[in-house]
Amino acid sequence: MNINVTYVKLIENILENDLDSRDDWMLCIKRIHHWQMMANGISKEQYFEKLFEKDSNDKYSFFMNVDTIKRVWAKVQEDNPKLRGLLWAERQIQGGQYNVNSYNESQLSLFTKEQLDEFAKIDFSKFK
Repeated sequence: MNINVTYVKLIENILENDLDSRDDWMLCIKRIHHWQMMANGISKEQYFEKLFEKDSNDKYSFFMNVDTIKRVWAKVQEDNPKLRGLLWAERQIQGGQYNVNSYNESQLSLFTKEQLDEFAKIDFSKFK
């Protein structure tokens, strides 16, 4: 990912100084867009107009892209675990439970009970 180092440092700074933003990437977006508004003299009334303003290449370029902020926010936390929020571990556990517990009944009907019992015994750690 080729991201401006200034934005990485800005997100790191936000995560270091605003504990709530560690668990809420939307707060990080709010802080960055607010910083960009102050730096460029944009009022709250002009925010939506500038958010969707296109440049000569027909790109939305005035504010840092929301998806980019979210990806950099996650990457910064991946690279620097001390910047993770209090809910990080809980989200990881919930994500794993969702993946483990989600299945489709029609998929299960393709197998006999004996086959499903055999699948349950497989050590999937060998396949990593």
